[in-house]
Amino acid sequence: MMNEKVNILWIILWIFVSAGWSVLSFQWLRKSIEEIHPPIENAKSHLTGLIIRRVFVFLMIGVLFSLALKTEPIAVVGMAITITVVTWIQVILYNIKLNKQDTGVKEK
Repeated sequence: MMNEKVNILWIILWIFVSAGWSVLSFQWLRKSIEEIHPPIENAKSHLTGLIIRRVFVFLMIGVLFSLALKTEPIAVVGMAITITVVTWIQVILYNIKLNKQDTGVKEK
């Protein structure tokens, strides 16, 4: 019985870790995207930094998955679902926020 509780606790832990990482990486992406402006001659592109950061995020998700596999293999399924759902929620909320800003600009 104790072994089953420990397994459930590991799954819950990894779900919280994946939700936190998803929020952190999306906020990082949102900030990077908002800093992109039309290119000016002889100016450094923000695209290279953005690509490097997204590769880092992808690799970190791989590291988190491998650590979760070592503790509780079924937790990876929960992590994948959590990352997907939390990211979708953030994208929908961000899109709603942008649409409200666009309607405010059009009305003026």
